[in-house]
Amino acid sequence: MMTIEISNGTKLFDLAEAQALFPVIRKITESHKEQLEPLQNRLDRMLSNDPRRVDLERDYEALVSSWRGKLERLGVLAAGLWVVEFDVGEGFLNWRFPELEIAYFRPKHDTIRKKLNNYIEECDPDWAL
Repeated sequence: MMTIEISNGTKLFDLAEAQALFPVIRKITESHKEQLEPLQNRLDRMLSNDPRRVDLERDYEALVSSWRGKLERLGVLAAGLWVVEFDVGEGFLNWRFPELEIAYFRPKHDTIRKKLNNYIEECDPDWAL
């Protein structure tokens, strides 16, 4: 299946395309998470009224925005912090860091992830060929 551009900037993927792009997504996510951890640790130790907190929060938001922007340029969705979704039309291939592979599917208009292999076996979707 060829990648199709959707009006909101996301793409429609098939399973093979998502799996091919996955190493790049994982690397981007891992890099940004590693950069964010020291900021998060400092924020966690800081009092809420500490005047330095504003700058740290700004840096934190900039890193998260950078991660989200890189994903969006690749046509995938940042569904939450370190949660990535590949649109397949009827739902999303769903991955959460630090999972080792794309192993879940989330139907559109549903919040529950299903094991990808089970979904493919039960529904035999076109995007999984």
